[in-house]
Amino acid sequence: MVHLTPSDDLAAKGEHSTGRAWSPSALLLEAAGGDADLILMLIDAFSSDTEARIEQMRGALAASSLPDIRAGAHTIKGSARQMGADAVAEACQELELVCDLPGAVQILSRLNRVQELFEETRGAMAAYSSGSKA
Repeated sequence: MVHLTPSDDLAAKGEHSTGRAWSPSALLLEAAGGDADLILMLIDAFSSDTEARIEQMRGALAASSLPDIRAGAHTIKGSARQMGADAVAEACQELELVCDLPGAVQILSRLNRVQELFEETRGAMAAYSSGSKA
C-alpha cells in the first residue's frame, strides 16, 4: 500500500494534463489516510456518480424539473469539493443559482459547463491514476 502526502500531488510535481490541474486535495488525502488505493477508488466512484448525475440532470431539463436539476447540482458540488474538483463545484454552484432565477434562463449552458469542467477534471484524475499505478 502506497501512502500519499500533499507534497506528492501532481501540482507539486508540475504535472498536469489539462489547463486546470487536479490533484488530491488535503481533505481527500486526510479522508483516505493517504492511501493511494483508496484515493483511486474514490476517483472512480466520483467519476461514475458524477457522470450519472449529469445525465439525470439532462433528463430533468427535458422534463423541465428545476428542483431535480438544482438537487443534482448541489450533490455534485459537495462531492466535487471533497475531491478537490473546485472548478466543477463552482460551476455547480452557478447552476444551482440559475435554477432559482425567474424564468430559469441559461440552464443548458450552465449544465454544459458543468459537464465540460467535469470532463477536464476526469481527464486529470485519469492521468493521476495512471501515474499512481506506475
